[in-house]
Amino acid sequence: MNDTKNALEKAPKYGSTNRSVLRNLLLSMLAFGLAVGLIFPPFARIVLDTDRAYSVIFIFMCVIAGLIVGVFNFIIFRVVVSKELTHIQEGMLHVNENIADAEVLEDDCLEECTLDITSADIIGDISLSFNAMTQEIFKRLELEGETRFLNSELMRSVELEEVAKTILTQLATVVSAKAGILYGGKADDMHLLSHFGVDRTEDLTTIMTDQFGPVDKSLKSGIILTYQEKEGWEWFSQSTPLGNFRPGSILLIPLMAKQQPVGLIVLAGSNQPLSQKQQKSLETLRSFAAPYLDNSFLHKRITELAAIDDLTNILNRRFGMRRLKEEFSRSTRHGIPISAIMVDIDNFKDFNDTFGHNAGDAVLKMVAATIQSNLRVEDMVCRYGGEEFLIALAGAGMNDSAAIIERIRRAVETNFINWGNKHLKVTMSCGIATYPVVRASVCEELITSADKALYAAKEFGRNQVTINDGTQILRFAELKIGDSEKANSDGVQ
Repeated sequence: MNDTKNALEKAPKYGSTNRSVLRNLLLSMLAFGLAVGLIFPPFARIVLDTDRAYSVIFIFMCVIAGLIVGVFNFIIFRVVVSKELTHIQEGMLHVNENIADAEVLEDDCLEECTLDITSADIIGDISLSFNAMTQEIFKRLELEGETRFLNSELMRSVELEEVAKTILTQLATVVSAKAGILYGGKADDMHLLSHFGVDRTEDLTTIMTDQFGPVDKSLKSGIILTYQEKEGWEWFSQSTPLGNFRPGSILLIPLMAKQQPVGLIVLAGSNQPLSQKQQKSLETLRSFAAPYLDNSFLHKRITELAAIDDLTNILNRRFGMRRLKEEFSRSTRHGIPISAIMVDIDNFKDFNDTFGHNAGDAVLKMVAATIQSNLRVEDMVCRYGGEEFLIALAGAGMNDSAAIIERIRRAVETNFINWGNKHLKVTMSCGIATYPVVRASVCEELITSADKALYAAKEFGRNQVTINDGTQILRFAELKIGDSEKANSDGVQ
């Protein structure tokens, strides 16, 4: 907005040129009066048929009368026309002041800057043109304000979920949508990123594919489409205290970055068509928001790559510890248990020396995959060291954790790797510590307790699960585990 103000200050000022319309008009009026004064004597001679019409005095009086008429015509113009022009000028100055001093013109400013149409002539047309110009300036500044606000909100975070929520909220505000969903990803596989006003039930589509004809058309064309309620959109219903109802229309807004779709917004619209102002706002905001969404996807992919161990495809130690700290903090706040399990592949150094590091890498991959496949989505496993793994089971008590890890230990023991003409097998030792059974103020203390149990498992002969209950180290067989848990741990082949 400072650029606008600077431009106004640098604009040519009144009086910076020698040309003056009013002066030229005065001279024109005087010239016209002089011409009338000179033409009138011959006209009077013909009409009155007298030679006195050519007398010096009569000619002089005619010239003076013509000049006086010219001056009066100029004065009348100044009084009548200039008043209207001054009114238009004051309106322009008012608009300029608001553009220079305010980032967005307010509604009352638009009313103040609008001129009253007082005549049905060129002056009235000028006033109409001025009002149209003022409204366009108002719309442009309003759109600029919306874009600036969206930019400031998007700059707060690069996290995908937060960016998606900001984009959805801002574009929904333009059309006053009561419900909306934002999907993101590739054109043929877009996942649900954000939603509001819609019940997230089994009926709500979490992965949008090209099976929805309107979606496919919108993503391929890259244009905003509006559909009335049709078959295939039954899941899109707005939740209210009075129940659910389907919207009068569905608005599809594709988000395109580098001429490729990176997102799709689905909004619950009304039966009224979009206004020209709404269409322009949506076009501007979606083109502005799409690169931010694309960058958020890139940031997420980079973060995931930084968090993943290249060999085992599970979390590395740095991000694994971060996850454990978050889960431990949540457990201490809400008083729910959490178990930390240290896992070590038995005699891994001898295995590497015997079969080579490539075989050792294959073993690490197999163990990591086996652990990962036997955990819940909310559980965490990371590569803690060379052949060590750290597992966190949020919400799992001591006995439950022991049953889960015993099941995983048996799965690893019974698995094998085809290496040349050999079937290679490994075993692993596991140590468990569960909060709050084991007292710990930070997650590192819980890991230390699990480490003590792991060393005890190795001393007991390896290939077993041991548990630190805070006072002693117990073997898995010494735990009093329920029948269902034993059945689960014994049922692994």
